[in-house]
Amino acid sequence: MPPADDIVYLDHLASTPLDRAVLEAMLPWLSATGAGNPHSGHRAGWRAADAVEAARAEVAALVGARPGEVVFTSGATEANNLALLGAVPEGWPVVVSAVEHPSVLEMLPELARRGHRTAVLPVDRDGRVDSADLAARLEAGPAFVSVMAANNEVGTIQPLDELAALCRACGALFHTDAVQALSTLKLDMRGQGIDLLSLSGHKLYGPQGIGALVLRDGLALRPAILGGGQQEGRRAGTLPVALCVGLGAACRLARQRRDGDAARLRLLRERLFGALSARLPGLRRNSPADGLPGCLNVTLPGLDAADLLLDLPDLALSTGSACAGGRGGPSHVLLAMGRTAEEAHGSLRFGLGRGTTEAEIDRAAERVAAAATSS
Repeated sequence: MPPADDIVYLDHLASTPLDRAVLEAMLPWLSATGAGNPHSGHRAGWRAADAVEAARAEVAALVGARPGEVVFTSGATEANNLALLGAVPEGWPVVVSAVEHPSVLEMLPELARRGHRTAVLPVDRDGRVDSADLAARLEAGPAFVSVMAANNEVGTIQPLDELAALCRACGALFHTDAVQALSTLKLDMRGQGIDLLSLSGHKLYGPQGIGALVLRDGLALRPAILGGGQQEGRRAGTLPVALCVGLGAACRLARQRRDGDAARLRLLRERLFGALSARLPGLRRNSPADGLPGCLNVTLPGLDAADLLLDLPDLALSTGSACAGGRGGPSHVLLAMGRTAEEAHGSLRFGLGRGTTEAEIDRAAERVAAAATSS
């Protein structure tokens, strides 16, 4: 296995490297001078609490919310679970898209067990939900709707404005898993009518182990963790000050950099696709051209992508979602988009990020093409 500094890292959709500025913001809270429980009633605790609240304000600013609407969690999986198990009104149906993250889709059996009717919205060949399908589902009355802002495997950006407007018109609640979107796309919960939003630090060049559920003022939330009453009783447990500070710093950087990062990554993505297409004429693109700037998912017909990766130890790539990587079956996202199981097994996901260079793009294209043609 090559040393880490010899690996071209193209798996930013699974986890982004910690930005140095984020690390520097966290370091004081990882040292002895940063000791203090933010829920304690003394000077060290008050200082820690102030840092947490400043971070809460940065998270809120990134998504167009108020600081008091932010509930810190251990990550987006917990945030999605908390939204679906804690914010769905009693007896309401739950509607999700077919391309959601497993932390949403795998909640459906539990919701059904609790008496909620559930439905899954189909997607087109680009992985996009049709607003008319949602409108038809909502004709029977309000529901809790969850559709991700941008897909984690193919980068499809969903029409959030249309979907949220449909929900608002009939009194439904709209939740979005915004994990993949926030580093390069602008979301405005209040302006777009989004009721609940999930995010995660390690998809924003922040630390792993921290995320948030942001929910509109006035929404009831049944806590999944009890035992202390922290965060106004919405999620118990001592808050990790350094991680909260890191998430706040990452959100501040995302606001400052997202437009520039998006433009640069879009160019790099097209450079990569062009280089791969020139070397592999049968290559098929699964990611829409108007999708996430840093995401490129392609199918190499006749090849098994997992086997191909074994010949590319110097490249950090993926065959799909890291959270579904241990299942071994074909991508549920690609199947929902109408791809065959064979096509799904032959698909690679490239996740470009803030530190990706043109030289790395060119090297990756050359290495993948060489491995594919020799297989």
